[in-house]
Amino acid sequence: MEYYILNYTKSAIGESGESCKSNYTFENACEVCGTGAKLVGKLRTRGLAKVKKDFFSTLDDDFIISKKMYEELKDKLQLGNLKTVVDSKSNDLPFYHLNTDLHFPAGIKKDGLVIYEQCLACKRNGYFNKTIVGNSKMNIPTQVFPIGLYYPIIENKFLNSSDFFFTWESMGLSNRIAQGNNVIRYARPLLIISERFKTALVSYKIKGLDFEPIIIASDATHLV
Repeated sequence: MEYYILNYTKSAIGESGESCKSNYTFENACEVCGTGAKLVGKLRTRGLAKVKKDFFSTLDDDFIISKKMYEELKDKLQLGNLKTVVDSKSNDLPFYHLNTDLHFPAGIKKDGLVIYEQCLACKRNGYFNKTIVGNSKMNIPTQVFPIGLYYPIIENKFLNSSDFFFTWESMGLSNRIAQGNNVIRYARPLLIISERFKTALVSYKIKGLDFEPIIIASDATHLV
């Protein structure tokens, strides 16, 4: 089966997570920056009450699917025990947080990513899309390079346990402690989905979805 990094390219909607006082545990997170912090309970959000979309991303990089989509897909895909998201008053909303404890290992090759101010303790955050900034006056668009992740063999038992996973690499920076202009934030991983999940999403004709294939090989060391 093929696997893909799923990107949402439309405008993000609403706030979630740390900025909404969601609860996190640091049991398996970086003690310095907080990357890898695990959500405890339901994802708290703001600004989603009037949203009608089936799939979107929040400004804090959490992936959300509608209750309607979840009900239609839960018996067709392995989505795990997803939880509904709640508003600032802990009221359930008609959305589910696409969240999992299943992470791919670190990629042995990472195309289309650059590293900036990465935490030296975990070296797990600080990944950003490789970009060449354009020039609007000269009508030159900004170029964002596609991401390519390469992995050695991954056991089928693990791959067959779910139709979506997170990457080990996390995008952006993490701040476990608010200092100066830096608010508390935990860098989010990329979302990896199976071919089955991709097919289901395509059938909904959702705008703004981009699928970037990853490579899993029995011997990918020659790709380094």
